[in-house]
Amino acid sequence: MSIRALKTFLAVAKHGTFAAAAKEIGLTQAAVSMQMKALESELSTQLFDRVGRAVILNTSGRNLIPTATQIVSLYG
Repeated sequence: MSIRALKTFLAVAKHGTFAAAAKEIGLTQAAVSMQMKALESELSTQLFDRVGRAVILNTSGRNLIPTATQIVSLYG
């Protein structure tokens, strides 16, 4: 799990779409999507419910936010 993936996850959680998160962090939508798929694979759980182009945090995603925020803060 990389800091970059956690930052990307937090941007997606904040904005609700991969495209909007991509704009904020300077990546393509495809790169954001790939990072989130890799993070979900590494954690062996889905973090989002995908509804069209929007993504909604599920329970696992909501539970990851405090830890991801803390790790990113400590890294910075």
